[in-house]
Parts: sequence; C-alpha cells; structure tokens
Amino acid sequence: MRSKTKITKSGVVHPRIDQAFKKLGEDISYARRARRMSVEEFSDRVGISRATLYRLEKGDPGISVATLAMALHVLGRLTALKDIVDVASDHIGLMQMKDEVPRRINRKGSGKGRGADKREHVQSESSGSLEYQGF
Repeated sequence: MRSKTKITKSGVVHPRIDQAFKKLGEDISYARRARRMSVEEFSDRVGISRATLYRLEKGDPGISVATLAMALHVLGRLTALKDIVDVASDHIGLMQMKDEVPRRINRKGSGKGRGADKREHVQSESSGSLEYQGF
C-alpha cells in the first residue's frame, strides 16, 4: 500500500517526514514539561506565541528552523541540532571517505610506482645540506 503525501501551506510533506516532525514535537513537549515549564513561560523564553508553540509541539512542518533552534536552546539541547548531520556520525560519508584513502603510500624518493616523489634533491650552497625543490 502506497502512503499518501501530506500537502501543507509550506509544500508537500512525505509521510515519514511528517512522522519525524510529529515525534520531534512530542519530544519537545515532553522536555518542556519535564523541566516544569508552562506553555506561557516556554513560549516567552523561545520568543514565540502560544499558538506557534502549539504548532511546534504538534509537529507542524511549517515551523521555521530558527524557532526549532530557539526551542532546543531553551531546553539546553542546541548541541543536538548542531550534531544532527555531524561528519563523525555520518556512516555513509565516513565509508566514502575511507574508500578514497589510498591503500599504499610509497616512500618519498624511492623512484618506484605512480606515487613516487617527483621532487629533486638540491644541494644548498649556504649549509651544504640537501633540500627538496618544488615539483
């Protein structure tokens, strides 16, 4: 059975996204109540109307990201937003980066293989020591 998309003022919302917003709203409501904050106190601290807080806690996908960020800040959970797509927890991104890391690094100056060091050794006139010179 195919799930239906929801059409809102802000656009079309996929059912999974709608579910995610509803859960987010429920979690924000729970966190507010766990901190013993009334609707009036919380909405004042976030800087929104009580009607907007109602929409946020009901999971309205039309709520701005700034409103969500302020609500998380008031709850002491702004880090959760900052870390939402953090590279360290992006397993697919990490796997792609891992695939791009070369399997072997040839020693510099070995003259073997594709990755051989192409720099020239040049004797320094002042110190008499060897230095690397460009590519």
